[in-house]
Amino acid sequence: MRHSILMDGVFMSKRSGFTLVELLVVIAIIGVLVGLLLPAVQAAREAARRMQCSNNLKQLSLAAHNYHDTFLVLPSGYIDTVPKVDNEGYWAWSALILPFIEQDNLHEQLQVNSLRPSQTMALNQAVMQTPVSAFRCPSDVGPEVHNEAVSAGYAIAKKPGGGNFGLPVCNYVASNGTANVRQKQATNMGLGTSGATGAFYRDSRVKLGDIKDGTSNTFLIGERAWEMNAVRTDGGTAFAVRDANAAGPSAQDAGNAAWNQGLVTIFGTTRWGINPPVTAPNSEMQNSYMSLHPGGVQFGYADGSVHFIAETIETNQLSPWYIDSPLEALAGIRDGEPVTSP
Repeated sequence: MRHSILMDGVFMSKRSGFTLVELLVVIAIIGVLVGLLLPAVQAAREAARRMQCSNNLKQLSLAAHNYHDTFLVLPSGYIDTVPKVDNEGYWAWSALILPFIEQDNLHEQLQVNSLRPSQTMALNQAVMQTPVSAFRCPSDVGPEVHNEAVSAGYAIAKKPGGGNFGLPVCNYVASNGTANVRQKQATNMGLGTSGATGAFYRDSRVKLGDIKDGTSNTFLIGERAWEMNAVRTDGGTAFAVRDANAAGPSAQDAGNAAWNQGLVTIFGTTRWGINPPVTAPNSEMQNSYMSLHPGGVQFGYADGSVHFIAETIETNQLSPWYIDSPLEALAGIRDGEPVTSP
């Protein structure tokens, strides 16, 4: 606003406005408001991402149920092939449930029922690298497809005749048990060293009725982040698994799949707890369940429900082979240790 006043016969102009001090005060107030509101906005965005992740797990858990309704068993952890062929790859549980998450066309293009993964890749590499939104947590920071130039060897697949190609990233892994990843089901369901104590393993055919601890007390699928604390874990892979074991009798034993085995890209275990301090480059803790949601990981249960489990849940790392803690009991299907979900 402009005012004119008369002083000594001369009209003078007086301008009204902010002083420098007033301007600095306003800027400081705006800065404080932004500082107060930004965490709230970020928290709201993370809450929305976590809800979408929960919806993904709900969809995958119900898909496993619908698969069971159709075939009377849960999907296999991965389908073995006989005779074994090195680097051919095996179809994983994520490929088997595609028709039950409205991905019938992709399932047909992959030719899961008639070809091996490497054969499909030879015909159509693009379809083998198709991202599926239901397999990705919105909070995750990883790429849609593994980069064969930088991803770990167990996160990529072999091309016929040589060379590699990256598989799609999947932020969800199936429950294999409590020790390191195992190929066969445990002979003693309370002891991880004797095999897999979870619902998924090689050629598994677990029925819901086999989950003696109760479907509401047993999880089927959990999260796997692509990166934790600035350390790349490579997350999981969709559709196929590259089993690093050589073809032949040695691949038939119970198997102790360490970090460099392809099985860790489709299975998770509770050996190291939730969100462990993964170290680069070859930490066995990459077997674990982990997420970028603050404080824990979400799991899809055998009854179709989804639960958030805090990273502080008790797990006994001093005796990782035995099911003797709440987290381990939630992973085992019939260890005789039913635990109410957190």
